[in-house]
Amino acid sequence: MRDASLETAFARRDASAYESAYRAFGPRMRTAALRVLRDADAARECVQDVFLHLWRSGSAYSAQRGSLEAFLVVCARNRALTRVRGESRARETARRTDAPEDYTMEEDPIERERVQRALTRLTEGQADVVRLAYYRGMTLAEVAADLGIPIGTVKGRLSAALRALRRELTVEGADGP
Repeated sequence: MRDASLETAFARRDASAYESAYRAFGPRMRTAALRVLRDADAARECVQDVFLHLWRSGSAYSAQRGSLEAFLVVCARNRALTRVRGESRARETARRTDAPEDYTMEEDPIERERVQRALTRLTEGQADVVRLAYYRGMTLAEVAADLGIPIGTVKGRLSAALRALRRELTVEGADGP
């Protein structure tokens, strides 16, 4: 059963409506988040995040689009999925960037060492982009998605990294190893 007055007040961002919605729909939201996150504390945080986000950014809820309960449950589920994807992406990026031996060149051990040394002189962001784009063969769009940054940032970091590597390897090659 829908409570039209609660839905209208929530859409107007009435603080008491947010409290009422939390009491009424919080348990169902936590259940939806728990199914995704499999952690009760994380599910509670997720529900809090949803209400905080809706309060700060202005509720996206409109009573004409459906029930408040359904809207909030979907928000909680989506926030939980975003959290899982972000954690998974962070773990994968850490795994990739923490193991430089995964990115070695097979052909020439001396050249491999020179490149590895040059990579350590890049900023962390530049090194991550180079490793993912060149050693993992990812497209720039894939790198951007993997790191959770705009594609323009990937292009900028890659360009700066390649300039730095060119300088580093040219100077190092002229001077010897």
